[in-house]
Amino acid sequence: MLPEFLNGKYIPRHMQIAYDLVGTKEVKGIGNSPIILEWAKEIGLDDVYTNDALAWCGLFFCYVMKKAGREVKLNTKDKYDYLRALKYQTMPNVIEVPKGQESFGDILIFQRPEGGHIGLYFSESKDTFSVLGGNQGDKVSIINIAKSRLVKCLRPNYTSYKPEKYLLALNGKISTNEA
Repeated sequence: MLPEFLNGKYIPRHMQIAYDLVGTKEVKGIGNSPIILEWAKEIGLDDVYTNDALAWCGLFFCYVMKKAGREVKLNTKDKYDYLRALKYQTMPNVIEVPKGQESFGDILIFQRPEGGHIGLYFSESKDTFSVLGGNQGDKVSIINIAKSRLVKCLRPNYTSYKPEKYLLALNGKISTNEA
């Protein structure tokens, strides 16, 4: 069930799909989440994504977009690039969004100490984006990430959805490393 501030609003399909997966977790230690491994199989990355100890924010993003009928294609021959968040900066068939114009459902790409992170705009406060994504604390969740870490914002080509900005923060904690 979506948060109250979204009740009665039309939202993009990829956001409903992503939100419905909130709480999905990787398995700590030995073992793997059969759910996350199934995502990899369904999008054809099971030969490169072999265990849930690997970064999976890009995997989550691809899975959600495919389920929403928006299959992701990168200009690469290396399937492992789909697990590298920063590679999505050059994704075709999306619109680059200028800083300050980010809206609900947009694709946010961040820099982090060990590489990058990709997630979906949920809301924002003055200094943070609330990001819906995978591999955020080893699960699908909504976390706050400093706006200063944003590398690029991209928007799917919508046919009937007009992006909206939601100004609120879901909690006061700010993530510094999403893995």
